[in-house]
Amino acid sequence: MKIAILTTFMEFNSGYSLTGIVQDQVAMLAKYGHQVDLFVNERYHGESFDGSPNVTLKKLIPFAHLIDYQSRAALSTEHVLVVEKTIATLEKELPQYDVVFTHDLVFQGWHMPYALAIMKVARLVEGPAWLHWIHSVPSRLSDWWNISEYGSRHRLVFPNKTDQIRVAEQYRGQPWQVEVIPHIKDLRAWFDFAPETCKFIDAHPGVMQSQIVQILPASVDRLASKRVNEVILTFAKLKQRNLSVCLVVANQWTTQAKQKQEVQRYLDIAYRSGLKPMEEVIFTSEFQSPKYDAGIPKRMLRELFQCSNLFLFPTREESFGLVVPEASLAGGILLVLNKSLQSQIEISGSTALYLDFGSFHNNFEPGAGWDAYLRDVASLISWRLEHNESVLSKTFMRMTYNMDSIFLKYYEPIMVGSRTW
Repeated sequence: MKIAILTTFMEFNSGYSLTGIVQDQVAMLAKYGHQVDLFVNERYHGESFDGSPNVTLKKLIPFAHLIDYQSRAALSTEHVLVVEKTIATLEKELPQYDVVFTHDLVFQGWHMPYALAIMKVARLVEGPAWLHWIHSVPSRLSDWWNISEYGSRHRLVFPNKTDQIRVAEQYRGQPWQVEVIPHIKDLRAWFDFAPETCKFIDAHPGVMQSQIVQILPASVDRLASKRVNEVILTFAKLKQRNLSVCLVVANQWTTQAKQKQEVQRYLDIAYRSGLKPMEEVIFTSEFQSPKYDAGIPKRMLRELFQCSNLFLFPTREESFGLVVPEASLAGGILLVLNKSLQSQIEISGSTALYLDFGSFHNNFEPGAGWDAYLRDVASLISWRLEHNESVLSKTFMRMTYNMDSIFLKYYEPIMVGSRTW
């Protein structure tokens, strides 16, 4: 689709939350192949968006000195001219679009001249569907807040369902005239993930979309001592509990044929246990563009940790284990360490969940066998994840408000459905 986003921005000021909302919206729509034209004030002096795929900046919205209008009857002579100029601009530009988004233009008193222009354009331009974002709960009745004056192809958009009826009432409309679309708050954008991290996540969406995500750094020569086999089998048990899982082994030094064969052996273990290789169990050395045979960059590892909510580390031998604080510092992660390796209790400050796995100096053999034991481990992990508010909230936010979830659940159905309005 060809999409217009109408704003009055003169720059993208990071202190103004609305500019971040629009930036995320633009990035999401462009990612899914839509052509996005971002309309800004004719005196815009901010970033150019040069090089952004599928995005064009249009400095066409007429400049106006701002007045916080309470009524259309107060419209100044100067702003009558702004209304007329805006009508002429939009009448010329908008017939080519499938969908037009506006942001607070039909809401704020400062923007009333643009709202009055849009009312007129709605009768002159029949093509696009209009979605008008309202970013605050309307608290007063304004005489230009009347959705029926905009026409049948116009809907209001509000970010929560709780106030849907209130918004409809304030605009003298019905609840069906208010679409509910939550805001995007995507880890990748909020934490400024590196392009290579974003590319990896696009190729392996389970990192963003799975209920349980773990990143496990390990050199190929230490996969056995770090008990990657047991981690994989535990993830298989978690999947058997109807949980979506994604284990990323950030393996290093996979540069020789023998080492590559070792990685394949573990992928075969994953397959036999019921996990999908390179989808539910991923070795970073197998990501081919770019190749990470020697290991992924530090920044990429840190950013992947920020996506995770579990760090199961049944390592057999470790003098310190830098990965323990590295994982924990990402926040919202359930730390599960090897009780049989006493140094891990010291290193973690006795703040983790400790389970026996045996170590180089402390033999451990579960009485019912490893298969039953790992099933119990998975059961306990599942229970603890479901009762840890920090983990729950991080997981919910990651899965719910990322741009892929928001687009597929809200934007795409509404935009496709708008053809029938």
